[in-house]
Amino acid sequence: MSDQISQTEAVKPFGPSDAGDIGDGELAVFRSRRRWPWFLVVLVIAAATVGGWWLINRDTADQSTDAAASTLEFAEVLTTDLEAVETIDGTVGFDPGDPITSRLNGTITDAVAAGTVIEEGDVLYEVDDEPVVTLYGNVTAYRDLGLTVETEALQLKAQGTITWLPDDETVLDEGDVIARVDEEPVVLLFGDIPAFRSLNSRSSDGADIEQLEAALVRFGYDPDGLVTVDEDFTSNTTTMVKAWQEAIGATDDGSVDPGDVVWSGGPITIHEVTSDVGDQSPGPIASIQTDVTGPEGADVLALEEALSRLGFGPGSIDGVFDEATEQAVIEWQTASGMEDDGVVDLGEVVFLTDSVRIADRLVDPGDTVHDGSDVLATSTNESVVAVDLPASDQALLEIGDVVTVEMPDHTRVGGVVVDKAAVVTRVQGGEATLAVVVTLDDPSAGLGFDQAPVDVDVVTDSRTDVLAVPVTALLALAEGGYAVEVDAGDGTTYLVAVVPGMYADGLVEVESPGLVEGARVVAP
Repeated sequence: MSDQISQTEAVKPFGPSDAGDIGDGELAVFRSRRRWPWFLVVLVIAAATVGGWWLINRDTADQSTDAAASTLEFAEVLTTDLEAVETIDGTVGFDPGDPITSRLNGTITDAVAAGTVIEEGDVLYEVDDEPVVTLYGNVTAYRDLGLTVETEALQLKAQGTITWLPDDETVLDEGDVIARVDEEPVVLLFGDIPAFRSLNSRSSDGADIEQLEAALVRFGYDPDGLVTVDEDFTSNTTTMVKAWQEAIGATDDGSVDPGDVVWSGGPITIHEVTSDVGDQSPGPIASIQTDVTGPEGADVLALEEALSRLGFGPGSIDGVFDEATEQAVIEWQTASGMEDDGVVDLGEVVFLTDSVRIADRLVDPGDTVHDGSDVLATSTNESVVAVDLPASDQALLEIGDVVTVEMPDHTRVGGVVVDKAAVVTRVQGGEATLAVVVTLDDPSAGLGFDQAPVDVDVVTDSRTDVLAVPVTALLALAEGGYAVEVDAGDGTTYLVAVVPGMYADGLVEVESPGLVEGARVVAP
């Protein structure tokens, strides 16, 4: 802190006993700054000779007071930290990202507004009223994700008109009715031998009889245990068959014809009914699932992880699309307003690595898009500072360096260099630069600023816990070296030799055995 005092006494002479004082050889430099009081004395004497005797008799003390009319400014010697800072130009805004591209063909019916921050599960836009949703994952969608069903035809052998059929996706278990022909039921039973003849009391022995008896016994139609399950169709077998026929609403004649039963190794799922009520039988009536497989890979794994984060448990998260994955997809599609078919068609999902900000809409509702059309421009969702670093100063900033950014409203915010281009960019007619990106410690500090100029302060050197004086206190000596003028405390000053170091913020680091913290030095 500087202040001012009046010099009331002559300059203190230098002596060899003064610690850090400067010798007689250097005195001329100092005295040259105080030469004008002696010039004033000469003027006084001349005035006395020319103008009158009364000036000679003025009191000596009055002359000293007149000579001390000037003042000196002082500052204290500080112990402080110094930083050398270089300021470069930057721009605060949002770092552009890759555009979001449609994989669908159709008409844009809706799209999010510019400035919207998109999180996982959000709808980006709609094509033909079908939403396109964001999921997180470091993958690129390139195929449909869903179960693939292998099928075979379900044949009926019954003769007549089809009077009832099941629905698509119906799962049929043993004993269930598959269809009705002339209102007679055709029933599913479990066994490996297909129906090829009528089975009744007149039939010769055979394994197909044993298969029929075993099935009906399983269903409880031999409550008294009278039937021996073997290849012989006995009267007890006839009684059991009639009881079963009566229970299912079939003609209870005790004979099982080839069209009355479809034999299968287990439950069957009707994939798609291919006939209509009123069609004539025999013939295929539906396709049934024989196997269900799903895709495997990193895209399936990313989908399963995303569904789990959104609260739709896909079972095992293993990168295999199975029935549990399909069920999770259906639940998610229902909640998102999508067609809940259990298949993630190419184009229905956009995988992003993180949330993004929509910088601009590249299409509007009513515009037509096709596979490959850019729909939305993106940017980072938090403000960053872009710096075009001159190639000549490329060592000034490196990834990980800490900087201070002065915002357009003059607030100062810390930042970190997170990216630095490896390739120099040269603008026509301009200098070669490297693109540098700085993130702010407080991202909210950049809110409301877009492409606004800022100052980026970079610390290029620093000193801690050093003695420092104002730069204006430093005196260059005629014989070489530097000194400062120290307040002796009695109205006089003396010189102390110093070795200057780092300069920063109007201060200079000084080293001297004759200088201590708190001493006052002349600082014009």
